[in-house]
Amino acid sequence: MNRLLVTLLLSLPILAHAVDLENGKKQARSCALCHGHYGQGTPGPASPRLAGTPAGYMIKQIEAYIKGERINPRMVVTSSLHSISEDDIDDVAAYYESVNLDRINPVLNNIPLWPGDAALGKELYGECKSCHRKSGMGKSRKGIPALALQYPRYLFRQIKMFQWDKRVHDDDPEDEIFDELSDNDIEALLAHISSLAPNNKK
Repeated sequence: MNRLLVTLLLSLPILAHAVDLENGKKQARSCALCHGHYGQGTPGPASPRLAGTPAGYMIKQIEAYIKGERINPRMVVTSSLHSISEDDIDDVAAYYESVNLDRINPVLNNIPLWPGDAALGKELYGECKSCHRKSGMGKSRKGIPALALQYPRYLFRQIKMFQWDKRVHDDDPEDEIFDELSDNDIEALLAHISSLAPNNKK
């Protein structure tokens, strides 16, 4: 075989396995105990919405839990994350990204409007929109989640986790974007973000 052809073949990337949405749905059964049958989540601080989450982002978060970079012992045990294969992780992430709550039941896609100074929140959101977009709908292809479709109480807790150095924001341990925010500032930020949810738009 021509040496040039061999070199070209060897330089081609190895393709990842083709995702199996049915297997992903099967693997997601343990997630449904807390996150709901369709991954719609709950309005509390501990069970976020998974439906529609970019697969790349979800894979990174699952890996962070497995490595101990994010801490939630009950979730790790309930979901058997330490025994799940890499292919299963890819499949469950692809499955949740494929779930369209509007098609299943639009009510499941509703986000509660958070009280607070939305005008101030809009100003504070200026730091967020370059990644999460002005609409708050994220950038799925780049693995950036939609803040406007996530429950405010969960987002509040995650911002506090960033402030307490319990979680790393934007893969940057030195990121200080939330350090100076007071709880009132966070409330205002969430008031604006929740107003971007489709069900809250006037």
